[in-house]
Amino acid sequence: MGTISKFKKLGEKMKKILFSVLLFVATFANALNIGDSTPSFEIKDQFEKAQKISADTKTILVAGDKATGEILKEYLLKQEKGFLEANKTYYVADISGMPSLISKFFALPKMKKYPFSILLVDEEQTKSFSKKDDNITVYSVIDGKISAIKYIKTAAQLAAVFK
Repeated sequence: MGTISKFKKLGEKMKKILFSVLLFVATFANALNIGDSTPSFEIKDQFEKAQKISADTKTILVAGDKATGEILKEYLLKQEKGFLEANKTYYVADISGMPSLISKFFALPKMKKYPFSILLVDEEQTKSFSKKDDNITVYSVIDGKISAIKYIKTAAQLAAVFK
């Protein structure tokens, strides 16, 4: 009887491991890859205005954390008004992990003061964008399809994206 219970415990552990692996793979399976079309779903900006990433987009910048959001914000505040539109670029911020009270009373009011649009992805939409810790994800787009994905860390690297 002891051997049977050992096999049952081993079977349960294997199920948990398999489930964890499948969950990990599923988390990254939906992220945009080279050759994929740009997302077609609506994303609300900081003013709660629904927007879609247009077919003529050239670049999508994704900030997955506060530090990368700061780099993007500081860079964009130094640019002329309409910089993102002129460069056919979207700025996407993942604030899905932020507590709702913090985002509602602190982050969103601050973002509403910026002279540029920030698309704010929810928990489901965030799965569509690749993110690496402490990196801005840069999607290059040609004819509505992802042509390249790179990760950058500095304002200088960000400036090079637009040269």
